[in-house]
Amino acid sequence: MNEQKPPSLRASRHAQTVVHARVGAECWKVLVELATRKGVSQTQALRDLLEEARERMAEEAFGPRLESLARTLLGVVEQQARHATRIEALVAILRKVEEGQAEREAQILQTLSGVVGLCQLSYAHLLGVVESSPRAAEITTSAQAKMRALRGEG
Repeated sequence: MNEQKPPSLRASRHAQTVVHARVGAECWKVLVELATRKGVSQTQALRDLLEEARERMAEEAFGPRLESLARTLLGVVEQQARHATRIEALVAILRKVEEGQAEREAQILQTLSGVVGLCQLSYAHLLGVVESSPRAAEITTSAQAKMRALRGEG
């Protein structure tokens, strides 16, 4: 009596026979061993192998491009770092210039203050001289006329 196997088992047996016939005995043993180690079906083990092969092919196809892009990106990052260093140096120079300018402005203000003080002393001395002079009225009138001329009043 010939015992009938269930249809799913027969289909599985047929698929195994076809794969065994196509890949050869050695490759079939590797596939069976791989499936056993991973604890998956032979079909899943074959799918995993094909997926890994597809990923390797993609890496081979795009690897040089990715390396070129990585080198380009590295170049851009290095260039940005050089620019940042230059900008920091420029900022430091500008700060030093600002500090120097502030010092010069302080010196100028101090000098102006001294000049104004000297002018006030000279004015007070001249005022004393003019007031004691018999020509005080004439000097005052002349000075006022010159002031109006400087202001553009007359």
